[in-house]
Amino acid sequence: MNDNKDRVDSRDTKSASSLASRSSSPEVTSPDAIDSLNKPVGTSDSSSLYKPPDLNRNITQIFGKLLNIYRALGDDRRSFSYYKAIPVIEKLPFKIESVDQVKHLPSIGKSMQDHIQEIVTTGKLSKLEHFEKDEKVKTISLFGEVWGIGPATALKFYEKGHRTLDDLRNEESLTHSQRLGLKYFDDIQTRIPRHEVEEMERLLQEVGEEILPGVIVVCGGSYRRGKASCGDMDIVFTHPDRKSHKGFLPKLVKRLKDMEFLREDLVFSVHSTEGTDSGVDTYFGLCTYPGRELRHRIDLKVYPRDIYAFGLIAWTGNDVLNRRLRLLAESKGFLLDDTGLYPATHSSGGKRTKGSASLKFETEKQVFEFLGFPPLEPHERNL
Repeated sequence: MNDNKDRVDSRDTKSASSLASRSSSPEVTSPDAIDSLNKPVGTSDSSSLYKPPDLNRNITQIFGKLLNIYRALGDDRRSFSYYKAIPVIEKLPFKIESVDQVKHLPSIGKSMQDHIQEIVTTGKLSKLEHFEKDEKVKTISLFGEVWGIGPATALKFYEKGHRTLDDLRNEESLTHSQRLGLKYFDDIQTRIPRHEVEEMERLLQEVGEEILPGVIVVCGGSYRRGKASCGDMDIVFTHPDRKSHKGFLPKLVKRLKDMEFLREDLVFSVHSTEGTDSGVDTYFGLCTYPGRELRHRIDLKVYPRDIYAFGLIAWTGNDVLNRRLRLLAESKGFLLDDTGLYPATHSSGGKRTKGSASLKFETEKQVFEFLGFPPLEPHERNL
């Protein structure tokens, strides 16, 4: 869920509360709704692919490096600003030759304009060159690319004297997941071509159907948004009968391990049978494309049908969209996450917390419309 985002509008709480009362009982999913949810974005539908002009890669590549550096340093505000700016620039139908051409664009503030001017004029950016020469920044950025190592841990390892990935291999405090992330570092950094993701999604759909007939299987993330390649795979499952999803994930994981598709576990938690954690089951791990040993990151999420639309939105992304939807929800007195849209309540300390029950929506479109946001198709969500 892969995956950065923002936006605002408002609607009166009267309509929100009336919808909440109407939505308190389960709704029957129509066959058409089920069918539409089970249609992944395919490579054969060229209209659903994300193919921006990308005429300014000299700028977006530098911004991408800065995004990763700030993210590794734990500076979410700055990393998010570059995350927002990149798609704006890559969608432009012209080559930027002067900053005056982009001053009016969203997410391109004064700082971004200065960066663009420097890149257009000199072909490089002094800020990035400074970071790339700074040993601390370089090291923390490198460590932060290892799965399971966040900014604070990366800094701790730097302060302990580690400078390379080989240094890290001797670190006794590494968790099992971090060791796997380190062992398969180069594999995980390798992007997956779209056609291979499509084939693996088809495999998961076939295996899922064998285990649980009627199961809905959709590959989210950048694949569903129409990108030409993916950093990992986010697979979202549910079942229209609202009950058969319980206990499905352990069976699926076992079958996929027997097939040697799933190879190493990173996170595995089952809540559907106990009804805890909104009943969402989760598996994060490493998989291999049939016939190869190259490891890819894969996330499997199984949602109860009542909250599936929220999970699908969250795991499709992108981060800019998800953040905007969360802000919209907050402006209307709700809290939004991948498990639902909850009336916000205030604790004694004034902190906003989720109410006990989420509003219920059958489709992503219904969630968008309730929040007053355009119901974007997946390939339109690269904001």
